Amino acid sequence: MSTKSRQILTIEESNLANATKIEYGYRLKQFFRNSTIHSIDELIMIPSDELENSLVSYCKFLLSKVANNALSPNSVPKMFKPIKYVLGMNYRENDVRWRSLESLFPATVRRSGYKAWSTDQVHEMLDKCTTSRNRALVHFMASIGGRVGIHEHPLLMKHMVPMSSANNDTMDSYAVLLYAESDEDAEEKDYRDSSKDVVAGDSYWAFLTPEATMWLKRYHNERERHCEMINGDSPIFRNNFSVLRPNDDIRQLTKQAVFNIFLRCVNQTSIKRNTNGMRNDTQLMHGFRKRLNTIMKLENNVNANIAEKIMGHKKGLDGVYLAPTRQECFAEFRKAIPQLTIDSGERQKIEINDKSQRIDELEKEREISHNLKKENEQFRVHMENRIQDELIKTRDELLARLNRSEQERTEIRKQSKQEMAQIREDAHDKILKLKQDPEKMRQLKELFSLIEG
Repeated sequence: MSTKSRQILTIEESNLANATKIEYGYRLKQFFRNSTIHSIDELIMIPSDELENSLVSYCKFLLSKVANNALSPNSVPKMFKPIKYVLGMNYRENDVRWRSLESLFPATVRRSGYKAWSTDQVHEMLDKCTTSRNRALVHFMASIGGRVGIHEHPLLMKHMVPMSSANNDTMDSYAVLLYAESDEDAEEKDYRDSSKDVVAGDSYWAFLTPEATMWLKRYHNERERHCEMINGDSPIFRNNFSVLRPNDDIRQLTKQAVFNIFLRCVNQTSIKRNTNGMRNDTQLMHGFRKRLNTIMKLENNVNANIAEKIMGHKKGLDGVYLAPTRQECFAEFRKAIPQLTIDSGERQKIEINDKSQRIDELEKEREISHNLKKENEQFRVHMENRIQDELIKTRDELLARLNRSEQERTEIRKQSKQEMAQIREDAHDKILKLKQDPEKMRQLKELFSLIEG
């Protein structure tokens, strides 16, 4: 096929993330160094048959490294990813029979690096830290449980928001915005999380324990004592600087620098990690992430879905539709603060504070219960008195009605007697008149006789 008239596209021109570009670039260099193809131009221009032969030869080279325990079997597919990607960018992906090539790949093995750093191990790391920056950095990573890749993105002062672990006015913790853009701040993130019409983006909230916050503030105070002008765009962790010129060459601590700090720190401790091939059973940076995940998941009171958000996971329906606010995430994180705290003295302080708060809550509940009982007793007495008054009032009304009824009956009897007396008197007068009139008497007798007859 002819590719002379076609422009060759490189990984640098793709829309891949910077970290992926670096990884793909590194693996391509390994391919060019250990194969018959030595550049992207050769990779794109080589005929299909020669391309397949070169890929098969490179695969056999990798298999020999796997056999000598110089390479993990799981890494072989990764070595071909950038090659396949570059060929796809330049319309040559279908020129390779990938299924035949992939049939040569070794079987995958169970990954090592499954262990988490223990609290005692993190404490030993802190004991070996010689600077306030490194000590604050260990606390920072142990608290947020972030991937080491967060240090490839802006980590600026404006990405931190004070929080209160005691749910009061004491701001003893920090919320940290991870994977934020350089122009994204906490206020914008809060707006995105609370708005249904705005995409939240890839950034997410992680949190610092009061202990980690204390050491981070000490580190920042030290920088300010050396006259560094810290503002919202200042890096949370910066490169080493001269005390005489603290504001010169201010740069954020790089991913590699962070890795080197932790590597030196662990090497100075008595911690022994078991090696399986090219991997350790406890990964240098990911061990902190596994520690946070383990503690959050074992804390029964923590909402598991919000714990996933604090870890920055986005899988499943909750990863898409669940959008808790910063305050809701921190409310769940607070429950794990005692277990995340490294220093035993600080943990005891937290336990004492928690017990004191619990005692205060119980005292308030007892006082509320006492007041409720007092109010109930007052209400009972009030209702008894009111009922008694109502009963007396009803009795008096009934007695009054009975008295009125008796008076009415007496009056009726009196009227009836008077009427009967009047009737008898009227009848007597009529009889006397009849006796005085003989003719009427005769007629009356004849009437009675007819009636009787």
